[in-house]
Amino acid sequence: MVFCGHCQDDCPYVKDPDNGIICCGICGKVLDPNIYDDGPSFVKDSSGQSRLRGSIIKAIEDGCSISRERTEAKGRDEIWQIVHGLHVSGGDDIICTAHNFYKLALDNSFTKGRQTSHVAAACLYIACRRGEKPYLLIDFSDYLHISVYVLGAVFLQLCQVLLLGEHPIVQKLVDPSLFIHRFTERLLGKRNNAVSDTALCIVASMKRDWMQTGRKPSGLCGAALYIAALSHGYDYTKADIAAVVHVCEATLFKRLIEFESTDSGSLTIEDFLAKAYEETVPKCSAKYGEVLCEHKDKGAEHFSHGLCEECYDNFTELSGGLEGGADPPAFQQAEKHRQDAAKRSKETAVVEETLCELNSSDVEDNIMTPWKVEVSEHT
Repeated sequence: MVFCGHCQDDCPYVKDPDNGIICCGICGKVLDPNIYDDGPSFVKDSSGQSRLRGSIIKAIEDGCSISRERTEAKGRDEIWQIVHGLHVSGGDDIICTAHNFYKLALDNSFTKGRQTSHVAAACLYIACRRGEKPYLLIDFSDYLHISVYVLGAVFLQLCQVLLLGEHPIVQKLVDPSLFIHRFTERLLGKRNNAVSDTALCIVASMKRDWMQTGRKPSGLCGAALYIAALSHGYDYTKADIAAVVHVCEATLFKRLIEFESTDSGSLTIEDFLAKAYEETVPKCSAKYGEVLCEHKDKGAEHFSHGLCEECYDNFTELSGGLEGGADPPAFQQAEKHRQDAAKRSKETAVVEETLCELNSSDVEDNIMTPWKVEVSEHT
């Protein structure tokens, strides 16, 4: 079974006997363009000597060499150290999942030329995304004391090698609510359900106002945590929040300004919480239409807005639903720019029209004045 981006599911695969490529057994999409052959072939190198072409992929029944076992054990130790260093929950399950990804990376020779800790961190991050753990890629880079861009490049290359580029593990949006409890504990040094619940309500309000669209979850979590901490009497600066959620103060300030421009931003914390606990996302009734979601080829019934009921519930949970809320901040900014441009063009047109009228009146005065003088001389 392999994941097919077109079918959006784990599907049986078919190996093309003529070309040696791997295709989806349902829709026929080419999943792996690499050509596999049962027999060896040889090519000549620059020195004229013959060498084996490609690489040999060993079967499971062939067993593992001592070097392979040592490499796998080293990768598992790296994963174990990162898990315990970052206090990742899940125990042996998350370690085994990450180690399985690491063994797949070994099968594709992905560890050659790369540090074991980098590959182990990338595998563990994929496992955390799969298990919806509240960890960002920058958390792993901070633990390893490397640049997040270096680790991000390893992660993207690993996803490409493992054919995970179109998998929901990578493509699915990250819910900012997952990180609230962890960021709260890092900021306060202890668990505080009151601050976390207030921050979750603020994040839910941001979702309804489309603030999560096109933005990283850390910025939204930072703004929500800053407001929640101040509302409960904690005196933390923006720099303290930025250090916890790994964003700069300018980004945090922008998220606060965007939240201030919403309807919820003008309320007191008491009114906001009272309104938040009263509001519930309305459950719409099923409507007739065409299914356009990932389950369109599986006989799913249409529920609303081109989605089946499962996809609609997932969308509502992540975005806060379509009911209520304000326009997206980017749309508000663009609309403001359009209104300002229209206002400036209108003012410019009025000024030009006034100047034209003044010029016309001056010309008329210049024409009429000599005629009046001539008439007075004749009289």
